[in-house]
Amino acid sequence: MNLIAIESSTNICSVSSFKNSKLCNVIDLADSRQHSKNLPQIIQEIMKDFDDFSKIEAFAVSVGPGSFTSVRIGLSIVKGLSFGLKNNIVPVPTLEAMNYSVNNSKTHYIAVNSFKDKCFIQKFMGKKPIEAPFIDNYDNISKINDTVYLYSDNANHDYESISPSSISLGQYAIANYMELVKKYNEDIHPIYLSDNEFVKINSNRSK
Repeated sequence: MNLIAIESSTNICSVSSFKNSKLCNVIDLADSRQHSKNLPQIIQEIMKDFDDFSKIEAFAVSVGPGSFTSVRIGLSIVKGLSFGLKNNIVPVPTLEAMNYSVNNSKTHYIAVNSFKDKCFIQKFMGKKPIEAPFIDNYDNISKINDTVYLYSDNANHDYESISPSSISLGQYAIANYMELVKKYNEDIHPIYLSDNEFVKINSNRSK
C-alpha cells in the first residue's frame, strides 16, 4: 500500500510516506504554534516521494484526542488533498496509534498531554483498547496499580516515554485499513474531549 501518514494532534508535527506498506521517509517537527504553516510544507515535501501522486492510495491522519486546533488543521488539510486526488482517508485515533508501537501484551495505559495538569488517557490490553479515552489529572495517575504500566509523552513525570508519531500512525493505518478507511467525500468525526468527559482514574469507569 502507498500511503502518507500525518500526525499533528499535539505539539509534534510528523509526516511519513509508505511505499508498498513499508516506511519510506519521515519528517518530524515539534512546534504546535506553527502547524498551520509547517504541516502543508512538510506534506508537500513528503509527497515528492511519489513520482505520480495518483499512486498515493490514502492519507492517514490522527483524529485525536489531542489539541482541538491541531487536530482540525491536520484533518482539514487531508480532506482537501484527498478530495483533489479522489483517494481515501484513514482516520486514526491518536492513542491507539501510539499504543501500536508499545510492546506490552498486558493491561496498560497510554497518555498524552492535554492542558495544564491534565492528560488524555486510555486503557489497553495488548493492542486492543478496553475502554474509551478520557481526561484525568496527572496527579491521579499515581493511583494506578504499580503492576500496570503507563506510557506518556510527559517528560516531567517518571513514566515510560512515548510520543505521537506518523510512523506508528501509518503502520496502524495499514494494519487496520479495511476497518478504518473512508472515501474522500465521507464524513469524518474527530475525537474531541473536554472537561465534560472528565473521569478520575480510580472511578468505576477506569476499572
